[in-house]
This record gives sequence, structure tokens and C-alpha cells, in this order.
Amino acid sequence: MDLPPYPLDQFTNRIALPSHVEEEIRQLIGAGYKVAAVARVRELTGAGLKVSKDYVDNLAAAQDRRW
Repeated sequence: MDLPPYPLDQFTNRIALPSHVEEEIRQLIGAGYKVAAVARVRELTGAGLKVSKDYVDNLAAAQDRRW
């Protein structure tokens, strides 16, 4: 099995994506594709569903606060 490009930190259970990848996820969220955003985070990090969904939900909440 190949390692994902941006693996989940197993010690902290945190996702750290480069800014250009995070922007891709933000665009999916902004277009109303949160499920696709979660799937993309899982693909890129190898994280489980809950961790990936929490990451996307946090990005979405941050976007909402900016408006």
C-alpha cells in the first residue's frame, strides 16, 4: 500500500496540508461539495472518516466566519 502524499500525523491525529491543497479543499466546500472535500482529504492523508470530516467542518466554519 502506498503512503498518501500528506499522511495524517499518527501521534497528534492532525492533518497538515500545504496551502495550495487546502485551497483546493476550500473551493470544494465553497461550491457545496463537502462530501467530495471529505473524500479528497481522506485520499490525500489516509485519515479516517471522522478526522477528515472534522477537518473539512473546521475549514467550512472558518470560511463562514470570514463572510
